[in-house]
Amino acid sequence: MLASTTVTNQPKRWKRIGFGVVAVLFALFGFFFLQGATEALEPWVPSDCGGCNDETFVPDSYRWLAASHGALLAFLFGGCLIALLRKPYEKPVLLHVYAVGHLAFLAVLAITSPQMALQKAFVFVMFLLVLLVLFAFYHRRSAAIKLEPAGGYARPLLAMSAAAALILVPVAIHAGMQQMGETADQFRWGEEAAMLLVLLYAGFLASAKRAGSFALGVIVSLTYVYLGAAALAVPTHPGSWGLAGGAASIVFGLAFAGTLYYTQRSR
Repeated sequence: MLASTTVTNQPKRWKRIGFGVVAVLFALFGFFFLQGATEALEPWVPSDCGGCNDETFVPDSYRWLAASHGALLAFLFGGCLIALLRKPYEKPVLLHVYAVGHLAFLAVLAITSPQMALQKAFVFVMFLLVLLVLFAFYHRRSAAIKLEPAGGYARPLLAMSAAAALILVPVAIHAGMQQMGETADQFRWGEEAAMLLVLLYAGFLASAKRAGSFALGVIVSLTYVYLGAAALAVPTHPGSWGLAGGAASIVFGLAFAGTLYYTQRSR
């Protein structure tokens, strides 16, 4: 009886193969078609073409906000998909963050720029289709939608996540307010607000003792280090955390990674 139950609970072959294929495709889609990887390089390799109208170019004033775009799509979303390529059904927390992150992006878009949300309704359709496809191939859908209770929390990581929230929630609110006053056809400030909310949420989940929390914690650490490096590269650009903020973000990311490794070994 036990053997038959175990076999029944195993994902079918088409799901295992299909999930890996769509995860790779959607990661590449975010990296290149949505320019997550290319815009992540903007602080160091500016693409500003001196006022041209090509959509692939980012104005100089948006170079820090382009880094926020890269942090969201390449590091947080792309990182979750890449981490799910190995033993995906044992790490539903990663798909949970990926899904919640997309919904948070759409919610911030609708709240801070409702007119743009109506004009770009296809974004809602596209993101929801991506989530539907991923969940169709995922064997533990319910576990990714409603996370199982944590087996406790790593208190140092929880305290660090709370401290980060005290600093970054006001930054996210300010970015949302900036988006409400944005006159250009851009969702740069709103996207930064969404990125920060997803980053903070992922940090709190990484502090919980669940399968996949370590991989999520690594993604969070790398994102903080990347954002710090980007701020150091463009310290005076609109929205940038500056030299002090950039250095603090790098230190925080490294400290988060070290604490994550220590707590993982002590379990």
